[in-house]
Amino acid sequence: MLSLIANVPAPATRPTRRAGQQLGWLLAALFCCAFIPTTAQTPTPTPQITEAQAQLYERWRANIKQNQRAAYEAGKEYVTQYPHDEYATHVRRWLALYEPAVRKARFKQLLYQEKNYTEAYAVGQQVRADEPENVKVLLELASAAYLATGAGDDAVRADALALARASVSQLETGQQAADWQPFANAADAGAYFNFVIGDLLVKTAPGEAVAYLRKAALSEGAIRHAPTVYARLAAAYAKSEYEPLAQDFAARFAAKEATPESQAALAKIFPVLDRMIDAYARAVAFSQNDPQYNGTRPRWLQELTALYQARHDNATTGLDELLTSVIKQPLPEANLP
Repeated sequence: MLSLIANVPAPATRPTRRAGQQLGWLLAALFCCAFIPTTAQTPTPTPQITEAQAQLYERWRANIKQNQRAAYEAGKEYVTQYPHDEYATHVRRWLALYEPAVRKARFKQLLYQEKNYTEAYAVGQQVRADEPENVKVLLELASAAYLATGAGDDAVRADALALARASVSQLETGQQAADWQPFANAADAGAYFNFVIGDLLVKTAPGEAVAYLRKAALSEGAIRHAPTVYARLAAAYAKSEYEPLAQDFAARFAAKEATPESQAALAKIFPVLDRMIDAYARAVAFSQNDPQYNGTRPRWLQELTALYQARHDNATTGLDELLTSVIKQPLPEANLP
């Protein structure tokens, strides 16, 4: 599983059982781990080596290539039973490499294969502590936290937002990763995390969410083709602009004759409706041939139709043409503060 060790010589032929075990144990200590610096001093053999001690050390040594889990268990047992033994230093060095490597492998398995995002986030925090300067680990941890919120774990929402912001900040300063998978490159990753920030802010700071979602939509990243970007953008427009304007209009002009003042209030609402219509139309258009959106596309189309009718005297004339052409048109300008 983990390439932590090179070939280790087997113990020499045993002249007698007890003497041979001790000799094998000592030889194993001399050549036990490839990662030990060549300049390290090999400790002077100690005569107080018991047979049980030699056997336990040999169980660690014999498994470090073929069965590292067994080697780990033997190594932990060895340093627990013989914490002050000189050869425990060799075992501890191996354990110090093995444990972070296992955590990292487990983190990736939980994130990419098992899709257990809450547990992936918990393990990923330990991996981040192991490698605080690793940009790839930061991006994966931010992804795990965000996906955990999407799976219903709202307890990590604040962490997901902070990690997404940190990811964008790191990427904007030109930080490089060893590889960008599952993203195409740094720009693709940045676009994705702008979307993540926007999505996480829709409920609490919709005006700020609009800015981040528009960055994602206007980017060159693959996320610009994701229907969810535009559905979230429509929701952010609704919460940040449409709902306050509509509530104000209802409070002042409901059930009253039209006046120049009410017409001026409507004139502020219509551009917001147009942006929402455009965003929902993009969500519907981009999701049209993707089965994973079969559950949400009808709802988006329903929202779009209602808004379109509200803007066009209860008619749907031209809606089909809009759905055909919208993704070829530039994104409308937003009324950003």
